[in-house]
Amino acid sequence: MAENSSSTPSGTPPEDSRPRPQYGELAPEGWSWTPTPDERTLAAPSVPAPSAASEKAARPAGTAPAWDRPVTLSLLVLGLLSTFFAVSMLTMMTESIQLLHAQLNLAAYEPDPSVTGLVAAGIVGVSLVWLAAAAGAILLLVRGKRAFYAPLIGAVLSVVVFIAFTAAVLATDPTLLNDPNLMDVYGQL
Repeated sequence: MAENSSSTPSGTPPEDSRPRPQYGELAPEGWSWTPTPDERTLAAPSVPAPSAASEKAARPAGTAPAWDRPVTLSLLVLGLLSTFFAVSMLTMMTESIQLLHAQLNLAAYEPDPSVTGLVAAGIVGVSLVWLAAAAGAILLLVRGKRAFYAPLIGAVLSVVVFIAFTAAVLATDPTLLNDPNLMDVYGQL
């Protein structure tokens, strides 16, 4: 104020060269603003009802819908149970072939030496397909992308692997495959 006192006449306030305050940044200590009733109605913006388009716009790109996570996890659990079932079917493959030989009155079943390796490879193959599907689905879920299709693809691949190894084990027993009574016991295909 001392430097402005010489340039301004006495009785008039000095000219303020500072920018005009905005948003209360130069308000005095302890001052608070209370809006008048007119300002309250102007300050409250009207919020439109949410629509499907605004909900889709509010969700950032790359996030999966809310239903995807429970569906994916349910499919993974179902896939795990079916993997356990497929593994048990493959481990009982030689007993099942022995039962077929007994029902058809064929000679005693002597498994080919490759059957043990085929059954073990089938078990590993079906298990690896489920593990790959689970890892892919979890990775997609963590990234926020749709993941329900990963267990479905895994299920299809698991069925293909299971059928391929079952057919390979059955192909090692020509006695059973060449028996004409096989269709009589199980009906026409």
